[in-house]
Amino acid sequence: MRPAYETFSSADFLTDDSFVTHQLTPTPQSTVFWANWLDQHPHRYAHWQQAVDLLKAVRLGLDDYAQTQLSEEAIHALLSRIKQTNAQQETLIVEVPNRRWARMGWVAAACVLLALGVGFWFQLTNAVESPYEKHLTVLKHAFTETINTTTQPQSIHLADGSDVSLAPGSRLSFAADFGKQTRTVYLSGEATFEVTKNPHKPFLVYANEVVTKVLGTKFIVRAFEKETEVRVDVQSGQVSVYRDLAQAPQTTTASADTKGVLLLPNQQVVFSRQTEQFNKTLVDSPHILATVKKQSVHFSYDETPIARVFQDLKDAYGIDIRFNQEALVHCQLSASLEAESFEQKLDIICKTVGATYEILDGQVIVNGGNCQ
Repeated sequence: MRPAYETFSSADFLTDDSFVTHQLTPTPQSTVFWANWLDQHPHRYAHWQQAVDLLKAVRLGLDDYAQTQLSEEAIHALLSRIKQTNAQQETLIVEVPNRRWARMGWVAAACVLLALGVGFWFQLTNAVESPYEKHLTVLKHAFTETINTTTQPQSIHLADGSDVSLAPGSRLSFAADFGKQTRTVYLSGEATFEVTKNPHKPFLVYANEVVTKVLGTKFIVRAFEKETEVRVDVQSGQVSVYRDLAQAPQTTTASADTKGVLLLPNQQVVFSRQTEQFNKTLVDSPHILATVKKQSVHFSYDETPIARVFQDLKDAYGIDIRFNQEALVHCQLSASLEAESFEQKLDIICKTVGATYEILDGQVIVNGGNCQ
């Protein structure tokens, strides 16, 4: 039986064997477990992340900071566990040559944190930088960072008029001069972007190993550090998604699967961080385009040619539907599809004409069917 992690403080996590084991020697199974747990308990992210940072502080010899949250016994227990893990992995334990110097270094770093803000905290305490943190280190000027530690989405209004809805447990940063020269933001987590159109200044979202480029549209990016995928869903307009080559290993080659994709409304792409490949498909629940909702949309048919029905779906949802026009030229539909979802509409239509369909590269491919 697993502990009630949803009630854990940061100190509690550091006394839990599963948590400490994952931090020291993560496995695919433990990575999936903690990623799922954080998704289900975003309001506990701050406690979880503080535990991660405390453990790293102990590993770096920053005892003064660790003692603000942990007892000496807890710190000694963690050090013993770290040394045991290092010994098992047959790695060398590098001792800090001067502990007093390390503590003085931490005091100086704390002063910097107070002066410049908590945005630099993650850069100073993480032994291994995430893609998000690497992006922040290259910013030449001061930047603004928002960390959503609440249980509700947090609204951010950018200087160019664009709006961001930042999901719980997520972080968003951008340069202090955002919008003057470029429109670039850095995301760790999930956010919905509604971007003001500006053809002269593309809007760029850097999230893990992926870059999303738009001129003006509405889309969702999901890129949590602990997850193995990056997902981009498009709600309106078009979006270009491609590999951030600055984050790519030197062995990465620009293949057809890694160059990137162009997304239209109701399409999404999933980038595998393990295989470094893009998979383009439809969003889970396609919706009628916002530009179409203002018009009169009806899906009631009385002996209507199937070609006309498919065209109505394409116009309403912006999704291309390919079918054999010659084979279905005599097919008609008499039904009301007003209340059905996009997939339910397709199911009914295909069953009526004896066809099947599949989703391929963000399109609907209708196979078979014959109304002769």
